[in-house]
Amino acid sequence: MQVEIWTDVNCPFCYLGKKRFNDALEKFEHADQVSVVHRSFELDPTVPTGISRSIFEHQSRKRGWSEVEVDASERQLGAAANEAGLEYSVSGRDVGNSFDMHRLLHWAAELGRQEDMLDALYLANFADATPLFGSADRLVEVAAGAGFDADEVRAVLDDPERYAAAVRADERQAQEFGVNGVPFYVFDRKYAVSGAQAPETFTQALTQAWGDRPAAPTLIADGDACGPDGCEVPQ
Repeated sequence: MQVEIWTDVNCPFCYLGKKRFNDALEKFEHADQVSVVHRSFELDPTVPTGISRSIFEHQSRKRGWSEVEVDASERQLGAAANEAGLEYSVSGRDVGNSFDMHRLLHWAAELGRQEDMLDALYLANFADATPLFGSADRLVEVAAGAGFDADEVRAVLDDPERYAAAVRADERQAQEFGVNGVPFYVFDRKYAVSGAQAPETFTQALTQAWGDRPAAPTLIADGDACGPDGCEVPQ
C-alpha cells in the first residue's frame, strides 16, 4: 500500500503531522508493506527566492497579526509539538520560498533517503532558531549534517532545472485532488486525510485502506505467456 503525503517545510502542522502519522505507522500490523512518499506543495510560491522573513513579519503581512498574537500562536504550536515528542523553537523561526527544498526532497527520494532529508529540514526550521530560508549555504549545511554529500547537494541547488518538473508534477496532482492545505495524506489513491490528525485517526485510515485492498487481481483472460521455465510456443 502506498501513502502519499503532500507537505511544505514551512508548515508546522506538517512537522507535527509527520510525527503523529509515523507513530501510527510504527504500530500498524502491516507497516513493512506500506510505502510512504512525500509530495511537494508550496504554501506560498509567490515568495521571492533568496530571502528570509521572520515568522512575525510573515504573519503580520498575511494575517495582520500583532507580535503578541504571533507569539501566542507559536507557543501553542510549540506545546503541541512538545506533547508529540518534538522539539520546537518558539522564537526566531523564519519562512521563505521552499521550492529548492522540494527539489532536494526529490533528489533524496532517488537515494532512498527522502525521510532523512525531510527530517533534517523540519528540525532546522522548527527546532533551531538559525534562519533556514534564503541561503543555499544553509541548505547545504543542513543536508550535510544529515549525512548527505555536500558537493552533491550543492550541485542540485546550483541547477534550478533539476527536479523542478517533479515538484511541479506533485503540485499539479494536488490541484487535481483539490488540495488547498497541507498536510494532506492520500492512501492508495482511494482515501484521504487532511491535517495533523491524532495517531488514532491515521490508524483508522491505514486499517481501512489496507482492508479495501484486493487480495489478488481477478484474471479475466488467459493466453500465451513466458514464465520461469521459458516460453512455450503453440504448435
